[in-house]
Amino acid sequence: MLEKTLFRIDLPYRDPMEVRAFLFGATADGRRLGEPDVDPADFEQSIAFIGAMRGDEVQQTYICSRLVHKMRKIEADGEMEPGRLVMIVPCVNPASMDMGRRFWVGDGTDINRMMPGYDQGETTQRIAAGLFRGVQGFRMGVHFSSFYLRGDFLDHVRVMTGPGEGTDEGELFGLPYVLHHVPGSFDTTTLHYNWRLWDTEAYTLYTHVTDHIDDEAAAVMVRACLRFMDARGIIHRPCHGGMRATTFDESCLVRVQVGRGGIFRPLVKLGDLVSAGQEMAQVSDPLTGEVVETVAAPSGGVVFFACRQPLVIASTLAFQIVPRDVDATPDSRRGNFLDPEA
Repeated sequence: MLEKTLFRIDLPYRDPMEVRAFLFGATADGRRLGEPDVDPADFEQSIAFIGAMRGDEVQQTYICSRLVHKMRKIEADGEMEPGRLVMIVPCVNPASMDMGRRFWVGDGTDINRMMPGYDQGETTQRIAAGLFRGVQGFRMGVHFSSFYLRGDFLDHVRVMTGPGEGTDEGELFGLPYVLHHVPGSFDTTTLHYNWRLWDTEAYTLYTHVTDHIDDEAAAVMVRACLRFMDARGIIHRPCHGGMRATTFDESCLVRVQVGRGGIFRPLVKLGDLVSAGQEMAQVSDPLTGEVVETVAAPSGGVVFFACRQPLVIASTLAFQIVPRDVDATPDSRRGNFLDPEA
């Protein structure tokens, strides 16, 4: 393993912020990165894993740290394909994480809305530029991210349908769902979009945990990454488990919004199977406790996204549902749909 500082930013009133990367690789004669005369420039840039860009993405950092720990053993055991380079960057925004702030401590901007960055611009533009210089040119890229709204997803792989070239191999992670997302203007400054723009095969992994540590959820994601690397010939470490994914377009998701503001009390949880008309949540008046709205499922399916805000305003996205007949959509492909009744 070779540990390096990917880039360094001077901060006022604090120590400089360093973003560290961990590189893994081996030569055909068994020498490893970090040993004398083993140069990363001689390796194919196979895959880069990027963790937290936001200060509350604690689980995303933890997943990467566990992946670093696992890759050290794989490298030491000689189970890497010679000449392949794997890079892991657990945390891009340690300053915000130290301060307990989701976005950049100085101005509240989002690093993952600044790609590919500008090294003469604002602080978050410089951070984005430093990261993108380090990860540009990798054949594959994986980003552990969180949603822009406060809520939780079922574990899934998100793939943008453009731009650039890239083969969709999201099913190789062995997670329950692969979601195809059509990018809009909001996405053009994300890492995923710019990776694809520069011909990197990009994937974003969402876990149902963000701001706290969940060992079991982290293990699921680490195994998914090992499974993917083994399937792509980067490592030789068969990882049991996984499943045949249900692949669908984001447009298939059924959105469930609240019509009134107030205290939000969910009555279902992630992964629950709901039927049309089933009561999913209640919204009550925060002063009198009177229920002012009952949120019902417009159709049957599995709860894919659930809001976890205690207070909501009108039109807040409360849930997203994967419909039972998701395979009926022409652009979707059916996998092993998770059905508690099966």
